[in-house]
Amino acid sequence: MAKTLEFTTKSPRQIKQGDTETTFTFICKNDGSVVDLTKATNITAKIGNASGYLRSQSITITSLAGLSTGWFNLNPMPTLIAGLPAGDYQLEVWVADQAGTSIYPSDTPLSFTITNNIESESGASITTITFDDFVEAMHKAASTIAKGDPGEGLDIKGQVTSVSTLPTTANEGDGYLVNEELYVYTSGVWKDCGTIQGPQGIQGKTGTGISSTTIQYQISNSATTSPTGTWSDSIVATTTANPYLWMKATLNYTDNTTKDFYLVSQKGDKGDKGDTGTVDNAGLTTAPAFVELKTQVDNSAVGTNLLIGTNNTLTTVTNATGWATGLPGYPTADTLEANKTYTLSCYLEPATHDAAACIYTENGTAFGTTVAAGSKGISTLTIVLSQEDVKKASNCWISFTSLQTDNSTVSYKGFKLEKGNVATDWCPNPSEILTQSDYSKIKAAIVALGGSLS
Repeated sequence: MAKTLEFTTKSPRQIKQGDTETTFTFICKNDGSVVDLTKATNITAKIGNASGYLRSQSITITSLAGLSTGWFNLNPMPTLIAGLPAGDYQLEVWVADQAGTSIYPSDTPLSFTITNNIESESGASITTITFDDFVEAMHKAASTIAKGDPGEGLDIKGQVTSVSTLPTTANEGDGYLVNEELYVYTSGVWKDCGTIQGPQGIQGKTGTGISSTTIQYQISNSATTSPTGTWSDSIVATTTANPYLWMKATLNYTDNTTKDFYLVSQKGDKGDKGDTGTVDNAGLTTAPAFVELKTQVDNSAVGTNLLIGTNNTLTTVTNATGWATGLPGYPTADTLEANKTYTLSCYLEPATHDAAACIYTENGTAFGTTVAAGSKGISTLTIVLSQEDVKKASNCWISFTSLQTDNSTVSYKGFKLEKGNVATDWCPNPSEILTQSDYSKIKAAIVALGGSLS
């Protein structure tokens, strides 16, 4: 079965380094149908990159409340994305339930991007100081200058918001900052002395990043000393003589340097055979997997006979005078659904009066197509039942299309009520026969629940 993992329409596809507020929203599907994640016992989001698996984060089942079926949110925590460099990453979602573990998607992992934030970009350093710091620095610098003859110097008095708010009179050398401009009172007027700004700093070095990553493999007889033979781009099968698989990850940097990292693993021994399991039949019949299987079997395909007690053997009956006294009727195995289309059919050979298959509704008897007296054929009735019809349509039977005043015989077989608007060949209700396919499904469900069936 094809499992898919998709972003919702409005979900972001990327996140900046250090951002723990952005929330991704995903949809899990199985063969195109959304998956009910509320039945899961554990949901884990796992991320990786070209080098392989990196980290994981659990998704709480309670966080699914209020979301559409198959949806879940992932709000990356610092433990998931902290320290990861900008680049492309892949995501898988592991969903565990009573039947086992499903991994979404079943093919290539879903991609998302981590982008640089402003702190990640290199740039020239700009020092910011307050006005009071500036004044204090100017006075400190002035105090270190050797005193000369008294003269008219610069005395910064304060800061104003606009030129129009400068004092109308001032002492020679008084200064005010207007935003970032310095105005000095000289010869009875305010003079704009320009922006106060320090010289441009020296440009910093270009940062070093990772340009690519290479993964290679080699087997060895040592778990502590890395092998010196030829590395392979594909995984190499271990042997009895060389039971350890080494992986070498090479990081290639933009300054043409490289760095190697090594991981080593060993194939474990075969475990002991487990004890023979037992089946709790009472628990089995109420288990979600079994209940879901029963629902699938009952509603699996168009053509399921919804009536019980029917057969395909031609039977002749004689009824008393009237509409249908003494003629057979068949109940449904389960309550029918309102606003659904159903088709009723049966084979008839009426003797002296026209007959048809029928079902009782809120507005009276609904007759199918008529089979004329003395002939033979199939009578069919296609009908959409209302909620009130469902309450009354407890069984289906044969009836004459007009009131008859004498006893009459009719032969019939193959009574069938099915979903849809097409009459198909007769078959018994699934509850009356167990097919090999049904047996296989039930056996699979029992095995999934830890039991066995011979």
